[in-house]
Amino acid sequence: MGRAKIAEKLALLSLLVTNAGCVSDHRVSPWGGGELPPISAFAAPADLEAQLGAIDAETRALGLRKTLELRGELSRSGGPVVALGYEKNDAAGRTAHAVRVATAHGVVLAIGPFEEPQAGERHAELVPALAPDAASTDDAVTRQITDLNGDGLPDAVLRNRRGALEIHRIGPLGSSRYAVAMAVSPSELADADGDGRLDLLGRADVPADDPLAPALVDVATFVDGRYTNTSAGARAFHARLASPAPPRARPQTPPAPPDDATRLRGAIERAWHAILAGDPRPRVLEALSAEPVPASLRASFDRHRARLEAL
Repeated sequence: MGRAKIAEKLALLSLLVTNAGCVSDHRVSPWGGGELPPISAFAAPADLEAQLGAIDAETRALGLRKTLELRGELSRSGGPVVALGYEKNDAAGRTAHAVRVATAHGVVLAIGPFEEPQAGERHAELVPALAPDAASTDDAVTRQITDLNGDGLPDAVLRNRRGALEIHRIGPLGSSRYAVAMAVSPSELADADGDGRLDLLGRADVPADDPLAPALVDVATFVDGRYTNTSAGARAFHARLASPAPPRARPQTPPAPPDDATRLRGAIERAWHAILAGDPRPRVLEALSAEPVPASLRASFDRHRARLEAL
């Protein structure tokens, strides 16, 4: 083809392109009117049963047995979601856990099983959430995967071998873990601020032979996409427990003064809650140090005071 012919064809093509914006195109696109197909045209069709079948094949190959199944619904008619818990015993007889969560679009969470020594550090056991203000019975657990914090996404609760909890938000195409800021590891779900939603609660470890053995509890409520013990709800929880119990009606016979261990235990607990409620730490510790401490309780008292200093 000569140069003249090529130039003629290029000129004709340029004219057609230039006029395209001024000419109606009545063709009907197979993609609903657009010139290009939407991304969904290239995606695999939504099929929850296919995802569950793939999980079943994988977990059987790993020697896992299913121990828990929780079902729920994604927000905005996003379809069903299924959370599955598994376990197996290793050669030493120890139990390893695994979790799989699937939507119609894919497996959005897959954790475990982990071998020792990783198993103790990783959160791989699926647990059902307790209903707020319910007793710890089978009837009290939510047999569905639900939105625990009101952000519009269902949440999966996982627990590691040491009892620490973490919560994962579940979306149609993926999942992520909520950040948690607490003075101790969360180990329970409870409605700490009375809003009807489950919050995180943790208890400080205390040796079994500790003569004072104070109950040092921390909570974290959900604010701005994370769980924190500096929220208004968490600080109000601590403020209530930092205040001495209101006096009862005066009895006919005055009660005996508390023994030293009971008195110091209460003082440590109130100081713990006062600091977490936002009270100035130096002032709280100064008041705690004013408590008389017998020699037999000094070592325990000093350990707990050091823990309060580190809050």
